[in-house]
Amino acid sequence: MATETILVVDDNVELLDLLEKQVLKRLGYQAKCALDGVQGLEMAQQIKPDLIMLDMNLPRMSGMTVLKALRKHNINVPVIFMTGEGSEYVAIQAFRLGVFDYLPKPFSVSMLEETLNRALQTARLAREREQLTQSLVAAEAVRQTVTTLAHYINNQLLVANGGLELCQELLCDPGAIDRDAMLQILAHSQQSVRQIEAVLRVLNRLTNVELTTYHDTISLLDIETAVQAEFSLLADSPGNAQTTSGNERT
Repeated sequence: MATETILVVDDNVELLDLLEKQVLKRLGYQAKCALDGVQGLEMAQQIKPDLIMLDMNLPRMSGMTVLKALRKHNINVPVIFMTGEGSEYVAIQAFRLGVFDYLPKPFSVSMLEETLNRALQTARLAREREQLTQSLVAAEAVRQTVTTLAHYINNQLLVANGGLELCQELLCDPGAIDRDAMLQILAHSQQSVRQIEAVLRVLNRLTNVELTTYHDTISLLDIETAVQAEFSLLADSPGNAQTTSGNERT
């Protein structure tokens, strides 16, 4: 089954019919056709083909003008120019606009197949590189997310565990009990537990965390901002104010 779509823009109806129904179909491609430059540009924007075969001499909009418009609209798929005899100079000009290759008319099926394979293979490799890059960035994003969350949780666990161990030591030695010191230790431990809870709330709301853009294309979870925002809410909460005021009274 065809997996790649080729848009052919040419005012020769017989050629379009041959390419669409016979040649390209037999080679395993889906073919879409346009009879002039304006229609070709519109179809390129709508169907987003994998490759465009573009005739140089077209009604309503020349092939060169279509090529410039494609680049202006960031349609960067491979373009193969189809040129008549004696048009090599114009084809060279097209290369400066990023055209992949050109086919002098008349061309053979074998020449067409070779050119298509070469152009699409380049596009396939580019897509594979992009997918690999995105996979690597996504993996790094996951690693950074886990590292950030582990940092917050481990730090607060250290404070909470340390506070509980100190309280345990004080309780085991009645003569060394310092009520104010114990209340302060417990307050710090309680705050650490609340911050761990805040981090867990961020985890529960990951789908609502604001996304940041990386390399203009990849969106990552902004964990740092989400955690800090949760900590700010925690600092302003009534329970935290009561703990603070209680510590001041003691």
